[in-house]
Amino acid sequence: MKLAGALMCALLLLCLYSGALAVEAGVIAVPSIPAANMDMPKPLITKPNMNMPEPKPSSGPDNSSAQALNQTAAAEEEEKKAAEDRAAVLSGKWSVQFDGLRDRTVDLTLWSSGTNKVMGFGTLNLDGTGISMSASGSLNEDELKLAVKSAQVEYGSPKYQQYDLDMSLVDGALSGTYALRSGSEPPVTGNATAVKH
Repeated sequence: MKLAGALMCALLLLCLYSGALAVEAGVIAVPSIPAANMDMPKPLITKPNMNMPEPKPSSGPDNSSAQALNQTAAAEEEEKKAAEDRAAVLSGKWSVQFDGLRDRTVDLTLWSSGTNKVMGFGTLNLDGTGISMSASGSLNEDELKLAVKSAQVEYGSPKYQQYDLDMSLVDGALSGTYALRSGSEPPVTGNATAVKH
């Protein structure tokens, strides 16, 4: 056992001695194990594919749903065209007259500012005096709801005038009702008609 221990010690010393002889005095030893590679790999970036797959024609029961979608789209397009036609008929200069208020008329220039939005401006002719007015509202189907207000006078002022018009567009003319709010007085209501110039 002593012999085996002595042999092991001798073998160990021999390994250490041979490693020590490999490097000369004053030279820095180079490690025999290769250093770890710390370089980051380059990312793999591919060009995006912008080609869309071709639509496959459907057959069988799905074909009926495609027809239903086409019919819905056609109906929506027809409704949009009808709304544009109504907006075109509404756009222009109008003269509004009020039953029960013979001393005044409102001359308005209206236009559509979207699918159903209506805007405008004009003049309230009251006993020979012109008052600037602004108008805003909506046109749904053939129903026009319009608020015509004094453009420069605040609500509650004695000179403030607001006409809330609820009218129908029939054969290029407007007819319906109005509600007049003037200053702090209670509202006055009645019928109104408008003719396009």
